[in-house]
Amino acid sequence: MAEFRISGIWLDSEGVITHYAIHTREKKSDGNGYVLSRAEKYSKEDAVELLLKKGNTAKTYLWNYTKCKFEKGAEVQVTNGKPLYLKSNPDSTERDNLLHLIDYDWIF
Repeated sequence: MAEFRISGIWLDSEGVITHYAIHTREKKSDGNGYVLSRAEKYSKEDAVELLLKKGNTAKTYLWNYTKCKFEKGAEVQVTNGKPLYLKSNPDSTERDNLLHLIDYDWIF
């Protein structure tokens, strides 16, 4: 059972998400608070598999420009489809949408 944050995406030439930047959220060794790992690049299939494991959860991880830090966003879940895919809370704001996250193609 683990918690994850998704801070960004990679897109193909058609604007379809191919990969996600996923951070693992873990308790600090002293038990006070949490720490996030550096982002790891997961394929869409691997990200779906990660969140299908019982007890694993994920939220979007949004950059707050005013505060100059990341903040947790909407819940991310696996949605039935062919193939399976990830989707953030459909009732949330646009900024929580997975397509609205940082496009790491422009950074890496």
